[in-house]
Amino acid sequence: MSDALQPGYDLIITNGDSAGELLRKAFTGTEVLPWRDVLHDGPVPLTDDLEELSEQRADFLAERGWSDPDTVRENFRARDRGLAHYEAFETVTLWFEHDLYDQLQLIQILDWFFGTPGRGAGLQLVQSDDFLGTQSVEQLAGLVKLSAPVSEVQLALASKVWSAFRQPEPSAFAKLLSEDLSALPYMEQAVRRMLQELPDANTGLARTQHQILVAINDGVTSPRDLFGAVERMEEAAFMGDWSFWAWLDGLALSPGQLIEGLESSFAPEMGHDAFMTYLKSTIALTPMGFQVLGGGEDYAKSARIDRWMGGTHVTDASLWRWNDRDSVIVAPVS
Repeated sequence: MSDALQPGYDLIITNGDSAGELLRKAFTGTEVLPWRDVLHDGPVPLTDDLEELSEQRADFLAERGWSDPDTVRENFRARDRGLAHYEAFETVTLWFEHDLYDQLQLIQILDWFFGTPGRGAGLQLVQSDDFLGTQSVEQLAGLVKLSAPVSEVQLALASKVWSAFRQPEPSAFAKLLSEDLSALPYMEQAVRRMLQELPDANTGLARTQHQILVAINDGVTSPRDLFGAVERMEEAAFMGDWSFWAWLDGLALSPGQLIEGLESSFAPEMGHDAFMTYLKSTIALTPMGFQVLGGGEDYAKSARIDRWMGGTHVTDASLWRWNDRDSVIVAPVS
């Protein structure tokens, strides 16, 4: 997005660059602000303001090797400056999808607008039950009919969900499933899907890990095919390939190994030939993988768990789990 804002222009805020480019083509006289952050991955702790959180998110993405540190930091700063200048535009419309990736971005942005009385006035929202980046320009233009004013109820709900997501314990986030989330129609599904990435109460597997094991057991033998097979198991696919390779590498190359045959670990900077070798690896379940998938072993007992769900740091020493059948959090054993 240009720092030189043009009076009379409209502003669209959307999930990332693919949707953003299409929206630029669909609507002239419009600035497009892609949000770009992968909020289901890594720490999203409570901070004093957006700028502080953006710095922490930039650090995480850079540590993963997903972006040059200076580039991602400046991109987030430019994004936050663009948001702060929203009043320069005639209209502000949020364009987001139904999946977890988008819904987390949406509540972050709505929370920011909720933070100052009156700031959300006139805000519009387009929510699609299909992926914006796969639409034609004509199809996107047709989605304008879905545009509706953002209500105070929606702003307040988004702020509540965003705060619960960022707590150092996940109990408040899980409790949302017993509340009315219908003001944001895709939120209940997104909250549940995020909670399913906690270690399962019985197997110790996150849902993504479980789906990887199921696909391999069903005969998928290469990372190239595995990504698509796991995506098809989702009610609303949300994960990019770099996030997926990190899950796969963890199962294959970490303590408590459940997969064998992966030629290397993925790195964004790896060359084409090395990446092709990685994608064409012939993978299979280890004996431990079969045991965990069958429910005979608890992966959490042998794995080294160190990951984040929003503001909750899930580790071997602080092992929060999720019982999806009963929709309850299982607290760490003290």
